[in-house]
Amino acid sequence: MLLFDLLAAGAKRHPEKPAAIFPDERISFGELHQRSDNIAAWLREQGIGPGDRVALLCGNSLPALVYFWAILKAGAQSVDMPTLAGRSTMQGIVDEAQPKALVADAAQMAKHIAVDDGLKVPDLLLTTKAGADTAAERELVAHAYEAIVAQDATPNGPEVTADDVAMIVYTSGTTGRPNGVMLSHANFIENLSASNALMGLTEDDSILIVVPLYYIHGRMQLLLHAMLGGTVVFSAGFQFPAKVHAELVESKVTGFSGVPYHFKQLLQRSKIADQPPPALRYVLITGGALSASGLKQLATALPDAGIHLAYGQTEAAPRITWIGPDELFVKEGSVGRALPNVKLELLGPQETPVPAGEIGEVAAGGPNIMKGYVCGDERTLGKIDDQGRLRTGDLARLDEDGHLFLCGRSSEMIKSAGERIFPQEIEDVVGAHPEVREVAVIGLPDDTLGERIVAYVVLAPEAEVSKAEFRGHCLTELPFVRVPKEFRVVDALPKTASGKVSRGKLKQQARQDS
Repeated sequence: MLLFDLLAAGAKRHPEKPAAIFPDERISFGELHQRSDNIAAWLREQGIGPGDRVALLCGNSLPALVYFWAILKAGAQSVDMPTLAGRSTMQGIVDEAQPKALVADAAQMAKHIAVDDGLKVPDLLLTTKAGADTAAERELVAHAYEAIVAQDATPNGPEVTADDVAMIVYTSGTTGRPNGVMLSHANFIENLSASNALMGLTEDDSILIVVPLYYIHGRMQLLLHAMLGGTVVFSAGFQFPAKVHAELVESKVTGFSGVPYHFKQLLQRSKIADQPPPALRYVLITGGALSASGLKQLATALPDAGIHLAYGQTEAAPRITWIGPDELFVKEGSVGRALPNVKLELLGPQETPVPAGEIGEVAAGGPNIMKGYVCGDERTLGKIDDQGRLRTGDLARLDEDGHLFLCGRSSEMIKSAGERIFPQEIEDVVGAHPEVREVAVIGLPDDTLGERIVAYVVLAPEAEVSKAEFRGHCLTELPFVRVPKEFRVVDALPKTASGKVSRGKLKQQARQDS
């Protein structure tokens, strides 16, 4: 099975059912299938087919969604470009991926392409607009979405296999530059099938998407529901959690997925606990785990919604483990068991599996593991080992039942006074303080200790907490050596574009300030 077969099957089963709903427009499965066919046929006429790449530099929109499916139907590979990245990063992606065409929306055209010293892009430039607005755009020969999609055509079946690359998703790399993760049709199909089965999702399910589609998180939610024939509803954005809460209520979606940041914001800055969305039957947390107290708060706020948690990486398309509501509070702190067909191992210093209860690096193998990076350096970076396993860089332990308990990133481990300390352990304790909204813990150089533990804390509005109070709070749960030496109150913590706190950025800022 190929990814675009999912859309064709949905269009055949229920052509009139909404496939996607945006704030100002919607499209049925039948319409989405036909429109993407039209554009795929046009792409084939331009000589784009198997092995070629088409980059997407767009926000979430209906035309961008149609283009995505059309690229796959043409047999080409979609290249998701992060719209929030700097221009040098974008140019690096274009130069490395070498797309044969690029699709840009109006905002990206104006900001990065139709300007002096703009991005150097392929000759075949497509837009999500009705046409070019400026002389600069017309000079770039920007082909307009409405003109292309108006054709009534069916593309010839592309000669691609399930093992061929379908998508390239750029993710932050250990080298400081983005890595282009090449994922095949089969990589996704395996993960999608397992995820839907484990979560018990059906064609009656729908989801509110609050993240950009260029993140693997967004693409996964889109594809999960395409496989089911379910509807995806696109939020207007997550700037205002109260608005997202209203969207959850008004749209009557059955599901919601986000990173811990999204759930913390909904709990703190909306009335979701007072007015649980009535149709919401499940939520999924990815990109990290809420603290034990946060999970309990979420369960109290949404008594009728099952809480699911998934762990993985983009390189695993993206899921490695999953845990559902039946075990979430029985196995407190677990991120679940390995998905079917995923072989999970924890490797020690000698590159051999460690026994249950001991800490090792998470290594995963299976049909969901990426084809490699565009640059081809997945082995030199140590991301794929000689046995073809994905080396995640995460440290964890397994219990006797096969449940995985993450300890932290090997690169973020703090070595203080001879102790190996994981930030998450301390963050869970500090974060349980009633006046704390967010916390991040890092290690900073110290002549005596090697590294001293520093906690950066965002407090509730108008709250004041002394260092002595923080220390006393921590000493109830932590040994003295693991209590932060400093507590620094800040207005906000640096985050990745997907909303996760970035300890790396925080450490870099701290070093610049010192």
